[in-house]
Amino acid sequence: MMLLLSKSLQTHAENLAMDEALVEVADRLSHNASSEISIPEVLRLWEMPSKCVVLGRASKWQEEVNEEACSNDGVPVLRRVSGGASIVAGPGCLMYSVLISYQDRPTWRMLDVAHAQVMGRIRDGVQSALNALHVPAHVNLEGTCDLTINSRKFSGNALRCKRNWMLYHGTIMTTMPIQWLSMYLKEPPRQPEYRRNRIHESFVTSLHSNANSISEADFRMTLEIHLAKAWDVSQTLDEGPFWQMLLQESEALLESRYNNPTWHRSR
Repeated sequence: MMLLLSKSLQTHAENLAMDEALVEVADRLSHNASSEISIPEVLRLWEMPSKCVVLGRASKWQEEVNEEACSNDGVPVLRRVSGGASIVAGPGCLMYSVLISYQDRPTWRMLDVAHAQVMGRIRDGVQSALNALHVPAHVNLEGTCDLTINSRKFSGNALRCKRNWMLYHGTIMTTMPIQWLSMYLKEPPRQPEYRRNRIHESFVTSLHSNANSISEADFRMTLEIHLAKAWDVSQTLDEGPFWQMLLQESEALLESRYNNPTWHRSR
């Protein structure tokens, strides 16, 4: 059973720590034969409190980030535990995080299967929401695992694999200003073929730009409802033992990683 965690935390670091805590706690518990704590699959929907740059685990600051603009505008630059390139996130960029059990879904260990299965559900959820709102837009899967409308990207992702569990997380651009991308990021060193060397503003789009007559609040609520339906989520994650372990793990990760400037600048 997959449970919903619709929760945005107060700081950028806390949100990143919670994502890593999900996969670390789940995988550690799965190795403990004496544990009586139930480990659920989880769909987390959340948003950063303000604009920020998040590097991939192996991303290099000099190659991907406009450090001067970030410094001048007070935009924090953090690092996540998953791979992929740097992103800009903030209000108007819905973040999704899916905690997946390899024991329940063994074929998802193959990355092509994981990409197809996860992004297929995200695509279906977004398309269903657009249909419900009578927005005339068709969602496609392009490149390895990008979601696009008219070949303009609105959703990218990254993943973290452990022995028995996987964290697959990504972004859905709803109303966040596209110009933030060119302001705070350099052109990415690796680009999918379908990008055709387009700059950020020509390559990326936001979902709400296709639905101007619909309020941002209604659009966001409908999107979250249909994403949950796409994953067959019917219950929310309660504040039981698993949640308490997530909080404890997050605190430890904040101390060791996410509140540590040295870790964020490690490359």
